Amino acid sequence: MKLFKYIILILFLIFACDADNGTDPDLTAEELIAQGWENFESADYSAALTSFEEAISKDETIADAFNGAGWTNGRLTNLTDAVSRFSSAITLNANLTDAHAGLAFAHNAQKSYQSAINSANTAIGLESDWDFSHDETLDYKDLHLLLAESYFATLDFTSSLAQVQILNPSFTADVNTFDGRSALAAEIERLRQSV
Repeated sequence: MKLFKYIILILFLIFACDADNGTDPDLTAEELIAQGWENFESADYSAALTSFEEAISKDETIADAFNGAGWTNGRLTNLTDAVSRFSSAITLNANLTDAHAGLAFAHNAQKSYQSAINSANTAIGLESDWDFSHDETLDYKDLHLLLAESYFATLDFTSSLAQVQILNPSFTADVNTFDGRSALAAEIERLRQSV
């Protein structure tokens, strides 16, 4: 009889622990998204991802759930998943600037520079003074820097220079020369530290 009680207790504990995935099953998709962004902003990316994925499972039509999952996967360096989630967000809402910006950063991290250029230009086209409301350290300047880096990586030095000059109008370099390209690379690196 004593063994039976222990088995029941162990089974209860197993099922009780198994049922808790960190989210409240009664929360709506919108509430889960809000919870996800709160966790994201406090750098609890694992909990944020759980909330966003749970929101997606409850309602696959909310672009911001996919957007949040994209940004969170990016922070967790799950870049393939980030690209997938951002792409889903954009499919649901082509005007979601945050998703285009996040997709640009994910593509850049994957060294898919032309895709990064396309996504960053779309984000800037939608909102030229974009800032990411869930991380005050990211804004349109980071997108211009990403464009400068990506254009440089694709050997489009003229476009890279144009992006650098948006961030530092006084910078000049003859990008048709080795010295000019070296100066441009050094300025991009300097801007990385200051933007």
